[in-house]
Amino acid sequence: MSTAPRAYWWVNHKQTFKHEVEGGYVWSPKRNKNGGFNQFYENMSLVAPGDVIISYADTRIKAIGIATKSARNHEKPFFGEGVGENWSAHEGWLIPVEWTLLPTAIRPKAHLDLIAPLLPEKYSPLLRNGDGSQACYLARISNELGELILSLARRADHASVGRVEDVAAQFVDAAVEKTILESAMQPTEKEQLVKARQGQGLFRQRVLEIEKGCRITRVCDERFLVARHIKPWRDSSNEERLDGHNGLMLAPHVDRLFDKGWISFADNGHLLVSATALEILAAWHIDPERSVGSFSKQQRIYLGHHRDCIFVG
Repeated sequence: MSTAPRAYWWVNHKQTFKHEVEGGYVWSPKRNKNGGFNQFYENMSLVAPGDVIISYADTRIKAIGIATKSARNHEKPFFGEGVGENWSAHEGWLIPVEWTLLPTAIRPKAHLDLIAPLLPEKYSPLLRNGDGSQACYLARISNELGELILSLARRADHASVGRVEDVAAQFVDAAVEKTILESAMQPTEKEQLVKARQGQGLFRQRVLEIEKGCRITRVCDERFLVARHIKPWRDSSNEERLDGHNGLMLAPHVDRLFDKGWISFADNGHLLVSATALEILAAWHIDPERSVGSFSKQQRIYLGHHRDCIFVG
């Protein structure tokens, strides 16, 4: 799947896991008990909305979350009798998080040959033997390690990681839109770029000049069709965001499949289908062997990106 630039974090919260996941947050003091600097606590102030947080507790990765806001000052939550007593501070950092529980928890020790080489040399959340570091609360991990964890979770349950990706994408889109609105571009250009995010405005008009209907359902009534970017809006340049060749008109259910990478198209028009979506196509009476017709030279360039970065087949 395509992933826009973002940071990955790993939180070790064995004692506070239940309260933080159910409450939708992570919390830490700002300093050590003696008032000294602690990088794991300082990291809380570095988390940005849309960042991914890996939850580790009881030797397992049990949940994956998306930070929905930056850290703010907040009094220490009540974690239950005897929980968090080593934190003497009454005020610290709180980050709101939208958590997704994993139906099948990941045991890092079972994948240590893959994980160990990617652990940070300093401030690692895991020891080299795969045990959790008791000194660690929130650690920054590389994008490579973060993507590995997501891929391991996806193998067990694609839907859970899909929910995580959906939430993350919303924050990336919002951040890109904010950048556009705060830019020095003309107001009319800003408006068209923002409308293009939802498949509206000038982008939709330009797609309709090229695509007269949904290639899979054959529906041509544009009231029932979505103008979808082939190369996602968040990953495109401003020129690509308004390029009609970077779009398809799709029925809403087909649009969902294409947007999430469950289907794509070969340059010759052959339908490409992820194994996870075959059952869905059968239920919707869509022939996975069908051809949808040829694409323009410009469309084939964008489709190459979709196959390489979005398609999960």
